[in-house]
Amino acid sequence: MFRAAAIIHLALGLAWIWHFGFSQGDATHRPLGIALGVFSTLVGVLLARSMKLGVAFSALCAVVVAISAAAAAPTMRGPVLLFFAAVAIVAGLYTAFAARALFERAA
Repeated sequence: MFRAAAIIHLALGLAWIWHFGFSQGDATHRPLGIALGVFSTLVGVLLARSMKLGVAFSALCAVVVAISAAAAAPTMRGPVLLFFAAVAIVAGLYTAFAARALFERAA
């Protein structure tokens, strides 16, 4: 589960760094986009190395995604509503599993 999350974080982070750092579009959001791209890439590297800090940051990112999707879902109509609801549910489940992996006791 965390390997897939690492790949997603690395891909999105590198895409954001490329888009905001090397393209000429969206100059007003460039500092925030580059910072979030670096953060996402760092989280991906930490997850790939199976570090607990990466799991914690990844869980926090998933909480933000779940809350954002849940808050945006009521404004949507049609199939997009189902997509946003599914994103909120999947991100919430990922957060629960990541928290379980963080706080499990060694047997």
